[in-house]
Amino acid sequence: MTSPRNRRFAAAALAGLLVLGGCGPGDDAVPSADAPSAAAAATATAGTGEDADGFTAEEREVINAVKAYHDAILLRGTKSIETTLKGRATDELFDRIVPELKASSEDKGLVFIGTYTLEPEVVTIRGDSAELRGCLDTTTSALVERGQTEAGPGAVLGKRSAMKYGLVKVDGVWRVDDPFRTSEAC
Repeated sequence: MTSPRNRRFAAAALAGLLVLGGCGPGDDAVPSADAPSAAAAATATAGTGEDADGFTAEEREVINAVKAYHDAILLRGTKSIETTLKGRATDELFDRIVPELKASSEDKGLVFIGTYTLEPEVVTIRGDSAELRGCLDTTTSALVERGQTEAGPGAVLGKRSAMKYGLVKVDGVWRVDDPFRTSEAC
């Protein structure tokens, strides 16, 4: 019998591999005329320690760590998952997720194509631990047979999913430790 943590991990691995999901406006979203420009937002937050999205430099480090984690999985092309994921996940997560990702993609001759978007909503940092909640949108990604350049029959298409990521700081670097899809709407 599997423990709830192992079942949750399996769901997280599947989320990272096949769910390919997230939230946020699509590329065709048009900002309203009342929305401040990026330059105005940057000026408004100058001196507050926040970027244009309202995140502090330390929160941005957490966001960038999660993006690097997804880059290692989804944008690796034909590179080995061991090579691209090393240093982006904790050793414990790495040891659990790599065999599963290899078995469900590399060993089957499958690769990811396309892109993704991570829309962070809340970043909470407590010492050397952090949590990021947000939406992962991989609707422009697919898992396809190696050599294919577009999603055809049999491709596993991405989707949008609300996600929660636990991170820990290891030797001064944020690493993903506990990624999983939540039941929240995106």
